[in-house]
Amino acid sequence: MRWGVPVSGYAYQWAKRQHVGDSAAKTLLKTYAHWAAEDYTTWVTNDELVLDTELDVKTIRKAREKLVSLGFLTETPRRMGGTKSIVVYQMLAPSGSVVVQAVDQRTGDAISLSPPSVEEFDAKPLHKRSPSKFGTAKGDQKRSPSKCGAPPNPDVSPSTFPSKPLHISLEGVPNVEGKKGLEEKEKNLDKQPARRASRVALHEQIRNLELPDEITSEVWAMWCEHREAKHKDAPWTRTAAALSVKRLLSLAAGGQLPEVTVEEAVLRGWTGLFPVKAETGASSPPGGARTIVADWWRTSSGIEARGEQLGVKQGDGETFMRFKARVFKAAGPGEWMEDMLRTVRRESEEHYEALYAYFNDIPRDRHGNTEAA
Repeated sequence: MRWGVPVSGYAYQWAKRQHVGDSAAKTLLKTYAHWAAEDYTTWVTNDELVLDTELDVKTIRKAREKLVSLGFLTETPRRMGGTKSIVVYQMLAPSGSVVVQAVDQRTGDAISLSPPSVEEFDAKPLHKRSPSKFGTAKGDQKRSPSKCGAPPNPDVSPSTFPSKPLHISLEGVPNVEGKKGLEEKEKNLDKQPARRASRVALHEQIRNLELPDEITSEVWAMWCEHREAKHKDAPWTRTAAALSVKRLLSLAAGGQLPEVTVEEAVLRGWTGLFPVKAETGASSPPGGARTIVADWWRTSSGIEARGEQLGVKQGDGETFMRFKARVFKAAGPGEWMEDMLRTVRRESEEHYEALYAYFNDIPRDRHGNTEAA
């Protein structure tokens, strides 16, 4: 086994800024970049890939095929390892990839951290390439300067190559660790776009979640688009996405197709997923019961009347907010739930998550559903 520091700072910094369109393939690209040599050649055993990514071998193979088809990796004739059976790949910057740059502190010049393009690789098949020599962006490549330059070398990790690893000098590329002045400068330059980029990246990861067979990619894309648009009303996070998948599967087990669930939620503008029920709005109940107005959920008297109609009574010592939540849940999905969720979210994210879990019958780790209101 080889124990050493992989020469991968440039490659990894570049890889993590690429748009691959698949979370497993993106993870694999970063792992290959972690072990890249100075000329951006890279090879990793399947055991190491499984250890680094926690993906199964079948998923790794599929993700690797996608990276090759997209042009991020190309197979070389070289083979490594004890049995000379491990494929050595060349990392490439395909057309349209993001060109990541850093600033050389000695000269002030911008240098590219990107691997060679296909044309550059084909033109110089026998030469090692330094990252700084691929500084010009191709016509349709996206230029996105890196604010922080190359990161420090990653932690030591085992591989199976017995030779001494190559070395890249980081003297000309700023290392952000420990440099508070540079960090402060970056924060002052462009704070808001950085937050937007982070959220966009998160939403892209959520869109590319590995879905169970019951949920099609089209249905999931519809729900993601809707929830992204509703982000100000209800945060669209990994946790919310996981709960959405769980809820869709739960309703599907009860006979309600995920497509029906999502279409109803989108049509109504809901941020939650509920059973599709017949309208239970304004009505004239028999037997002289109180008439329920259409906007009953906007007033305390309307909520009390709706609770009486549904057989929900306010308990002794029960707060009106808890009683209100129980009435809204008994009434089923509707504007009342959405309005209460928006109101609670303005007060507390924690209370919002608890109320959302209560309305959706999602068990809580620390509190039962009856306490979520």
